[in-house]
Amino acid sequence: MSARRRLPAALLALALALAAGLLGGCGELKVRSGVPVAPALLESDLAVGRSTADVVRRVLGEPLGVGRELMPQRGKARTVWSYNFEEGQISLAGSGDSRRIFVWVFLAGTRYDGYLWVSSFPQDRPAD
Repeated sequence: MSARRRLPAALLALALALAAGLLGGCGELKVRSGVPVAPALLESDLAVGRSTADVVRRVLGEPLGVGRELMPQRGKARTVWSYNFEEGQISLAGSGDSRRIFVWVFLAGTRYDGYLWVSSFPQDRPAD
């Protein structure tokens, strides 16, 4: 067999060995999406009733989603911008782990009106 024919065969064997190792559960995919938003940033750079939508956009960037919310105790709908961050690992053997941060920023008209921040990251959990 010539050297030209042995090289593709060797590459094919290497590719098959790598694929078998990955499909056998030895591989892991890491996923990361979005940009984390820390509550400290919201508290320090935005002021309820004073910061405008343009200031919110400058501090946090473009929202990933825009909609409306209506909490019954308020009785008045507000605009809501959503931001999220996700990080996780998925094993090709079937197991995995993921963590997320969701932030909903509320606007009353064109003014910042507060936020709701939710995290499943271990460092954000309350101490026991």
